[in-house]
Amino acid sequence: MDLKGKRDVPFRVPISSKEFADVKIHVPAIRSQGLNLLPWASTYVLAGQLHNLGIEPPRKNGINIPILELGAGIGLVGMVGSMIWRQPAILTDLKEIVPGLAINIDLNSKLLQHYGGSANAGSLDWNDPDTLTLHDNTTISANATKANIIIAADTIYDDEHPEMLARTISKWLAPGRESRVIIVYPLRVAYLDQIRELWERLESMGLQSIHEGREEASEIDGATWDDERLCEWSVWKWDSN
Repeated sequence: MDLKGKRDVPFRVPISSKEFADVKIHVPAIRSQGLNLLPWASTYVLAGQLHNLGIEPPRKNGINIPILELGAGIGLVGMVGSMIWRQPAILTDLKEIVPGLAINIDLNSKLLQHYGGSANAGSLDWNDPDTLTLHDNTTISANATKANIIIAADTIYDDEHPEMLARTISKWLAPGRESRVIIVYPLRVAYLDQIRELWERLESMGLQSIHEGREEASEIDGATWDDERLCEWSVWKWDSN
C-alpha cells in the first residue's frame, strides 16, 4: 500500500450493518522475512466482511482463546473481530512483529473497551506451533488451550506456507461444531497453486468450507494498494459427517 509518507492510517470498518468504527493503525518501519509491515488489501477486505459472516462464538469455554489471529501483521482484523464479537483476541505473528502489534492494540484500547472487546499481542512460530508467547512473556500451550475462532489474513506467499499454516490451525483449533477458521488471500497468480494446496490440506484434516466470497479492495484516504486487490475469503468448520 502506498502510504505517501503516512505512518498513522485510519481505517473505517463496519461493526454492524449500521455502525462503523475508526480503527487507528500505526505502520512502523519493521521488516521481517523480507516483507515490510504494511496494511494489505486482503486485510482490509476481511475486516469489512466479518460482521456479515453470521458467526456467533461460544461464550462458555473459559479455557479456550475466543479469537486467535495468525500472521496478524498490523492487527486490524483481529481487533475488529474482538469488537464485533465482544470477546478477547490474541493477535500473533513473528517475534519481530509483536512490538508493532502491541502499539496498535494500545492505540485502540479505548475503542476495544467501548465495544466489549480486548486484545493481546504474542509471537507464534508456525515452524514450532506448540506454544505461543504473549508480549509479557507468558506462554500458552496448544496442548492445554485451543481457539474457538482462528483468523488468517494474507498468509500464503511462500511454497511452505500451506503446510505450515494447516499444521498450526490443526494444533490450535478447538474441537466442536461452533469452531471456525476464517481465511482471506489476494488472488495472486503466482500463488494460486499454494492456495489450492491450502484448501486440500484443510479438507484432509477434517474441515469443510461453509461460506465463501470475493471482493475487490477499495481505496482509502487517497492511498492505493500496491498489491492484487481482488481477494477471496472463506469460513471453515469441522466436518460433522
